[in-house]
Amino acid sequence: MRRIDPTVGPRAALYRHFRAFASPMFTLVSPVRVDAGRLKSEGGLFPNLLWAVLEAANAVPQLRQRIRVEDGRDVVVEHPAVDCTCTAARDDGTFQFCFFGRDGDRARFTAGVPARLRGAAGHEGLDLAEQHRDDLLYMSCLPWIEVTGVSHAMPGDPDDCIPRILWGRVVDGRLSVAATAHHALVDGRHLAVFFAELEARLS
Repeated sequence: MRRIDPTVGPRAALYRHFRAFASPMFTLVSPVRVDAGRLKSEGGLFPNLLWAVLEAANAVPQLRQRIRVEDGRDVVVEHPAVDCTCTAARDDGTFQFCFFGRDGDRARFTAGVPARLRGAAGHEGLDLAEQHRDDLLYMSCLPWIEVTGVSHAMPGDPDDCIPRILWGRVVDGRLSVAATAHHALVDGRHLAVFFAELEARLS
């Protein structure tokens, strides 16, 4: 894990500026091309989308960076890799959180997704066992609608810098994906790289 002093370097002024914001998280929504038919035949649409989003985010170092406060001072850590939690639908219309470890092997990852979702959906209560970690991405899927914008429920913690990534229904070979990140760490250019990395894995 790499440690970064955010008070030095080319982004130091940007870091100080956005770190002082009461609401430093920003969201970009962009469509990406997706070959849904191929993905459905190669392990399922949702498992492949989950894998592609997780891999694309891991390809962008800024999306693996997190703010920690140590002895009253900010330290930025860059994880070598991040995992994710996503929502698992229950039969009663509610959802559970489901943890997935990153795995660069697409076939192996996608093969394990259905069982993990079923296991999470059958868990009573709300499973927050992994929520203490900062080497995560928070992911959600809304397969019923085309996503054109999003405003996430947020805890109001000024140190919260976990990226949120949400996607909806595939429409005419395109998938709108919303990526939310902390502006002290991530700029629009970094999210543009994420969207390009994602489309390369989906189209």
